[in-house]
Amino acid sequence: MWYDSGRVAGIYTSLKAMKIKYSVLTYLTAMMISGAHAGSVSVTTNADSGPGSLRDVLMTVANDDVIDFAPALNGATITLISGALDITGLTLTLDASALPSGITLSGNHNSRILTIKKDESTNVIADVTLKNLHLRYGRAVNGNGGGVSAFQCHLVLDGGSIQDCFSDSDGGGLWGNGVTGSIQRCKIAGNQSGANGGGIFLIGINGTKSLDISSSQISGNVAPFGGGIYNLLANPTLWNCSIQGNSGSGMRSESSSNPVLRNCIVWGNTMSGGTAAASQLNNESDSRPNVANCLIEGAAGAAGFMDGELVVWGSGNLDGTAADNEPGFVGAVSAASAPNSAADLRFFTGSRCWNAGNNAFGGTSQDLAGNARVQDGTIDLGAYEGGYVSFSHLYPALAPAGDENGNGLTNFFEYALGIDPSGPGDASALPAVSTRDGFLWLTSTRRSNGIDIAQSWETSTSLESLAWSPMIQGMHYQSDSTSTIPPDRQRVVFKLLVSDPARFYRQGFSGRN
Repeated sequence: MWYDSGRVAGIYTSLKAMKIKYSVLTYLTAMMISGAHAGSVSVTTNADSGPGSLRDVLMTVANDDVIDFAPALNGATITLISGALDITGLTLTLDASALPSGITLSGNHNSRILTIKKDESTNVIADVTLKNLHLRYGRAVNGNGGGVSAFQCHLVLDGGSIQDCFSDSDGGGLWGNGVTGSIQRCKIAGNQSGANGGGIFLIGINGTKSLDISSSQISGNVAPFGGGIYNLLANPTLWNCSIQGNSGSGMRSESSSNPVLRNCIVWGNTMSGGTAAASQLNNESDSRPNVANCLIEGAAGAAGFMDGELVVWGSGNLDGTAADNEPGFVGAVSAASAPNSAADLRFFTGSRCWNAGNNAFGGTSQDLAGNARVQDGTIDLGAYEGGYVSFSHLYPALAPAGDENGNGLTNFFEYALGIDPSGPGDASALPAVSTRDGFLWLTSTRRSNGIDIAQSWETSTSLESLAWSPMIQGMHYQSDSTSTIPPDRQRVVFKLLVSDPARFYRQGFSGRN
């Protein structure tokens, strides 16, 4: 439904007789050249193999190369037909961070997606960074690591996901043996293991620290042991993570594994037998998770884990036994439904997890959604920063398509702009065009914390209803700046790229969820 009362943004912007200093083609060429860097190799097709494919590029790259992806591949899926991709003994970055929707690598339910390992002949480890890559539908039969198998390497996962992968052995999503590095701003969800570690399986070597995991969501995974994470001789540090709805426990630690959890939420995980707290953190007698500034379901202290010696209970933890201490997630999943990758672990405004963390333990500058990590002065618990709202959550008595204040804008539209629809309205929130440096600039606002808002921008050279089409970056506009208007609005400025005698723009919002 399009909530706009027939006016869309409440404004039509007409641009007439505007001369620009360069063509769109010139701008696009310059932008592509400026984004290049030494040692880069580009993937230009989403084919499984052949010239320009990721598989072909991986066979020709040199040490320290960066593999990027052509802009036309934004949001594309590379479906692997010829088996897993292999990276052995190389320092390499696969970087899709320039693409807003990233790149998906699919195992097609047929093969593992990535094998990353030390070169046994030279003893050189692999050092691999993956940026904004989404790994899905990997499958390992008679082997470990349905999504990624990583052996004695340094691995960084930055801003991507591992979802809906399967291993009949260990590590449904990620199997890491002797792996150092980090997982930051990632979603590990809906993966399944036939043995240990539905989401992540870690084996440490010689007391190594293992991975840092920060601002990440580990949810809806399933395994007989360690549905979310399984640690064996491994000591990961988790900062601002949400571990929710995993079957087989949230985290299982064995053989002198001593994970550290800070500013984390561990909730709604289950296992057979034991207390609610033990279903969240399940430990053998020689393992000691260290927990501070966290919310753990069923735990108000170490005694909740059946044996007070099994958890080092630090300061700042919330009482996970109190009725009002539930996180208030927007869309938690039941562990009984695992594997399930649908969890939305943002939380509504008013959650006890809001401003409940310790700023000294923040692991990243951004949360899982890309928002600034510390807001309102104090960091929140879990993978997301800031309380969220919905129209029905804030205004249960108002109809979305109504016009409570009679100003010609629907209630939903004003809510989406960050305006109180029951108040007098705020014309300054409407989109506006200004002139600067010989160009036209479009400024707009929107609510930054609404979970139910889908925004769209359209453009046309006429006002006929069928003439409108989506605005395209690089063709119709260039993003200039984004800023925050406290407490919960965002202002965006576009440079308009136009050559038509007249062109119109409109902003629209629709409800989702």
